[in-house]
Amino acid sequence: MWKRTQPDSDGAGDAWATLYAEQSEPVNAWLRLASSGWDQPQRTIEAREKLRRSRLVAWLILGLLVGVVILSPLGLQDARARWVLGAWVLGLVLAAVLNRRSYVTAAGVTLVALISGGILAANLASPIGLTMGELPNFDAYVVPVVIAASVLPRASGFAVAALNSLLIAGNYAWQPHNANIAQDVHLYSSATVQTISLLVRPIALLFVLAVVAYLWRRGTDRAIRRADRAEEIAELERREIERTREIEDGVNQLLAVHVRLANGDFGARVPPLSSAPLWQIGNSLNHLIARLTHFAQVDAILGRTQQTATAVVDVIQRWQQGQNAVLPAPADTPLDPLLALLQHTAGAQRATRSFPTGAPGAGAHPSSSPSSGPNSGFGPGSGASGTRLSGSSAPPAPFEGPWQAGSPPASEADRGHASDPWHPGPGPTEGE
Repeated sequence: MWKRTQPDSDGAGDAWATLYAEQSEPVNAWLRLASSGWDQPQRTIEAREKLRRSRLVAWLILGLLVGVVILSPLGLQDARARWVLGAWVLGLVLAAVLNRRSYVTAAGVTLVALISGGILAANLASPIGLTMGELPNFDAYVVPVVIAASVLPRASGFAVAALNSLLIAGNYAWQPHNANIAQDVHLYSSATVQTISLLVRPIALLFVLAVVAYLWRRGTDRAIRRADRAEEIAELERREIERTREIEDGVNQLLAVHVRLANGDFGARVPPLSSAPLWQIGNSLNHLIARLTHFAQVDAILGRTQQTATAVVDVIQRWQQGQNAVLPAPADTPLDPLLALLQHTAGAQRATRSFPTGAPGAGAHPSSSPSSGPNSGFGPGSGASGTRLSGSSAPPAPFEGPWQAGSPPASEADRGHASDPWHPGPGPTEGE
């Protein structure tokens, strides 16, 4: 049987189609051959009613074929019987083809015409005319009425009853009567009364059955609609419960992510949710968490940068006061190149073991500085996390570059380094 893997919409017809796919029985080989709709989803009541009618037509065709097989021995002795049975077989095959191609109404009309025509042909085929024994055959015309009310629109039973009444009246009027009917006329006051009495019973039976079939079909349709609606409501309730559970689970997951985010866990993410609206919210929340994570990283870098800058300022101030100072270790901040430059400068000072003070009129040699030694102003030191510089016992004089105040530089190159406190100054001249 047809199985649908995923609903296309949230409508009631689609819900019933899902339920129908789960509860319907497997289709046998005959229904696959002679009926339609079994391989397609039935989303509306009209489509499901058409499926029911198609299956009923298929079973009627099978029953009539069995009847033809039972009556087939009659064709061995009577040529007209062979023609009638052959016409029935062709008509039933045509009805099966129409029914398989979803022309259910046309197939039902074909069945009604075959049965009514078969009854008329059986009466006309009598070689001795219409006899009293063949008059009960008129009662068989109720079968097409019931079939029409079952597989055709329910009001069509009245139309078939009217047509069959015309067939009964025409058959009685135009077919030659047997002598036994002429003898029976003596039981009535006149031939007209005999005709009315013989025809009123089958014709009245036709219309009584038409009314009964109409009421039965209307009640059946209403019951089917009520049952169909009840199944749709039950399926919708089940799907609503599932949707509510999905929403509750999604809300709980969103709440858990919010709690983790409030506790500082920026690695929290909303997993894929089964509810489409909640998944949109979760996806937006994931983007928000990613931005907050970036902002938190920037804020952390800014905090470390501020701490490093404060520590560097403190170290420089202590150096200027001649105190021991330790440079902070690199902390993955934009100030790391500055720390590296200060460490490199401190290493150069350790190598020279002197701080340039300058001399009037000429640059001072590093080795002739009176402040050279292990306790010079920017002498080398050691530390666990940075570079430590130790000062002298007395605070050094204010640094004014490679020459003293009031003395011009020895050369233009020295004037270019006058503003650089880390430049060691010019060496001794050749005259010295």
